[in-house]
Amino acid sequence: MQVGSWTQGASFYMSPASVALLMLNLLDGLFTLLFLQLGVAEELNPVMRVAYEQSPLVFMFSKLLIVNAGLCLLCLHRKLKASRFAIRAGAVVYAIIVVYHLAFLAHLVSHWPFGA
Repeated sequence: MQVGSWTQGASFYMSPASVALLMLNLLDGLFTLLFLQLGVAEELNPVMRVAYEQSPLVFMFSKLLIVNAGLCLLCLHRKLKASRFAIRAGAVVYAIIVVYHLAFLAHLVSHWPFGA
């Protein structure tokens, strides 16, 4: 059985930066959802705000789907320097966001209970 030329050289590999981006995106979504549920933050992204207004499940599903789809495309084109750079840059951006979430969580805990 002969494999078509469109599959030659096609493979899917996830670099450590790709895995980090996925995990950091998940953490960002969970922290955001926590802060939204506590009523201590509001979603500024209009697309994600609409998703959250539908339900928390739609919010998380949408967040994960959008980033995973983009990452999938970047991984498929990982031979391009720009794709590899975008994956690493995305991981760095999400790392900064997660650090911000952790700092915000520490602030909330230090001022718990609210209004007391």
